[in-house]
Amino acid sequence: MAGDPNRLIRALATAVVAFGVTAGTGLLLRVPADVAFLQASAVAVALVVGTFAVASAGY
Repeated sequence: MAGDPNRLIRALATAVVAFGVTAGTGLLLRVPADVAFLQASAVAVALVVGTFAVASAGY
């Protein structure tokens, strides 16, 4: 099997950290909560897709 066998776990771990950091930063900078969580969700989804794709390609 090509790529990282733990790619899904790594992608989800990256998403959890990114969600927390992005939402926390948004709330710290006094961005409205709905905007902060929406942005955090978008970043988390993008990182899951990106990490999974790169790991599946074998990098």
